[in-house]
Amino acid sequence: MIALIWLKEMREVLRDKKTLWFVILFPTVLLPALMGSAIYFGASSVRQVHSADLRYQLIAPAPWREVIIEALSDAGGLALQAGSEALDEAGIEAIIDSEQVHFVLVVPPSFDPSEAAVSQWQLFYNQADDVGQFRRIQEALGPLFDSWREAHRQAWSLNAAQVRALATPVEVEQIGVATQREFIGEKAGGFLPYVLLLLCLMGALLPALDIGAGEKERGTLETLLMAPVGKTQLVMAKFLVIACCSLMVALLTMASGLIWTLLFGQIFAVEVLTNAVQTIGLKDLALILLLLVPIVMFFAALLLAVSLYARSYKEGQNYMAPFNFVAILPAMVAMFPGVELTRTLAWTPLVNVTLASKELLKGTMDNWQLVPVMASNTLLAALLLLLCVRWCTREQVLFR
Repeated sequence: MIALIWLKEMREVLRDKKTLWFVILFPTVLLPALMGSAIYFGASSVRQVHSADLRYQLIAPAPWREVIIEALSDAGGLALQAGSEALDEAGIEAIIDSEQVHFVLVVPPSFDPSEAAVSQWQLFYNQADDVGQFRRIQEALGPLFDSWREAHRQAWSLNAAQVRALATPVEVEQIGVATQREFIGEKAGGFLPYVLLLLCLMGALLPALDIGAGEKERGTLETLLMAPVGKTQLVMAKFLVIACCSLMVALLTMASGLIWTLLFGQIFAVEVLTNAVQTIGLKDLALILLLLVPIVMFFAALLLAVSLYARSYKEGQNYMAPFNFVAILPAMVAMFPGVELTRTLAWTPLVNVTLASKELLKGTMDNWQLVPVMASNTLLAALLLLLCVRWCTREQVLFR
C-alpha cells in the first residue's frame, strides 16, 4: 500500500513541470552554469585589473626622484602622472579618492641610500580596491633596493652570507606533515557540508509543499485521509516521495559538480581542481554519499510536518523560508577552526553530518563514528514522522 501511494504521489509531483525542471535541470545544468559563469567573470575582472596601468604620483627628493621613476618605468604597467610636490596627506587622499591616481609614493626629503639607517617610505592607496595589483610596485622597486643593498655590502666589506645573517639572523623552516588530501580536505571541508545541507533542503522544499499544503488547497488530501489506509502508511509514502526528490537533487548536483570540476580542471589546466577530486577514494566518496541519507530523512520529515500543519501553500512557504538557517548554522560549525567530530558532537543532529563529511574529505574519519551520526538523525526523523502521523489523525489537519 505504501508503494501504491508513493507511486501516486510521485506521478503528481513529476506531472508538475516546474518541479521537474527544478529537480533535474537546475542541479545538472543551471547551477553549474551559474557558478561557472560567476567564476569566469570574477577571474576576468581580476585579470583586467591586473593588466590595467596604475597611475601614480611620486613625491621624492630631487637626487633620487629620477632614479625611482626609472625603476618604476622599467617594470611596465605603472604610469607617472604630473602633480604637485607640495601635497599633504589630505591632498593625497583627495586625489586617490577622486581616482586621478591609483597610488602616491612618498619618499622622505632626508632620504640617502648611502646612510646606514632604515628609511621609511609611504605608499598611499585605496586598500579596498586591492586584489593584488599593487604588488607590482614592490616588484618594480626590488632591483633598485637590491642595488643599494649591494652598495652597502661593498662599502662595509661584507660578503653575501654576512648580509643575509644581519637581515635574517634566524630562519625557521616550516615542514608540513599533513598529506595533500588532509590539507585540501581542511580547506574545502567547510564548504561541502554547506552544499550538502542546502541541496537536500532545496530538493525537499517544493515536493513537501505540493503534497501537503498543496493537496489541502486542491482538496485531494481529504480524500486520501478518508481512504481505508493507515495514517502511518500514508505519511510514510509522502515522506518517501519528498526524500526521493531531495536525494535526487543532491546526487545529481554532486555528480554534475564532479564532472564539471574535472572538465574545468582539464580545459583550464587547473591541477588543484583535478587533484582535489582524485585525492578522494571511492570508499570515502561512498561514505559521503551515505551521509546524504540522514540529511534527507531529517529535512523530508521536518518539511512534511510543516506542510501538513500549514493551511495553504502560501502559508507553508512562509513557514519554510526561515529553515534556510537550519541548513546554514550547522554548516558554519564545520568552518570553525579546531572543531572536530568528538563523541558528544557525533550525537548532535546535522552538526555531526557536517563534521563527518569534513573528516571524510581529510581522510581522518573513524568509521565507527558514523553509527551515532546515522542513529541520531534517523531518530530525530522518526520522531518528526510520528508527529506527522499523530497530526493526520486529528481533524485540525484539514480544518485548523
